[in-house]
Amino acid sequence: MNLTKEGILNYLKNEENFNITVLSETESTNSLLKELAKQGAREDTVIIADSQTGGRGRYDRKFHSPKGCGIYMSILLKPTLPATDSVLITAAAATAVSEAVFKTCGKTTQIKWVNDLLLDNKKICGILTEGSLNTETGGFNWAVLGIGINVYEPQEGYHSEIKSIAGAVTDKKEESLRNRLAAEIINCFYKYYKNLESREFLNDYRLKSCVLGKKITVIKNNSSPEALALEIDNNCRLLVEYENGEKEYLSSGEISIKLQ
Repeated sequence: MNLTKEGILNYLKNEENFNITVLSETESTNSLLKELAKQGAREDTVIIADSQTGGRGRYDRKFHSPKGCGIYMSILLKPTLPATDSVLITAAAATAVSEAVFKTCGKTTQIKWVNDLLLDNKKICGILTEGSLNTETGGFNWAVLGIGINVYEPQEGYHSEIKSIAGAVTDKKEESLRNRLAAEIINCFYKYYKNLESREFLNDYRLKSCVLGKKITVIKNNSSPEALALEIDNNCRLLVEYENGEKEYLSSGEISIKLQ
């Protein structure tokens, strides 16, 4: 079944709060919604696309977005928290997507710090938060939360460059699954977003982490040292210990990690 506004609204708990548009195709839901934000679109505007021609993730990496297979969603937010806490939006969204996948499909996913979801060690979801900063207050004028999730594997399979790392939520196609999952992601995310600074989601985020206690490779500043992932603090920074015994808190904007 196609993604439709009506199909999604059927499963939303607070449908009156959202201005939802569902598109057959767009270049990037994040790019489109950022333009609407600049034009004064209200908070809780949601753009969902069946496919993207220029989907992207962190560091402008391409996010493969084929038709009929996934959910490519962006939500306009106007958070009151400091811009330095923007990672809380991403982490809350990751927790919410994991919860939504379990509720709709019974699948248990893991979170790779800070913004990827894995199922059977393959990436099924990426999350990208972008925003406009208010230099006077140190907060946001607005933020756009982008979520791309592979619900089904494309019939032709994944491109060779991502075939070894990309996965999908399920191989069982259901009539209303994508509509239900899109709605449940919104439901779960807003449960946390309404009280984001309480960090209510953090315990689940830590429990779902696939990096804690594991050896990882830290990729930053043209170097890639090995480290042990020790903990995630209340600001979603990752504490690591390098082989020389030195410890460091990593912030999501500075680095990426690779599981060994």
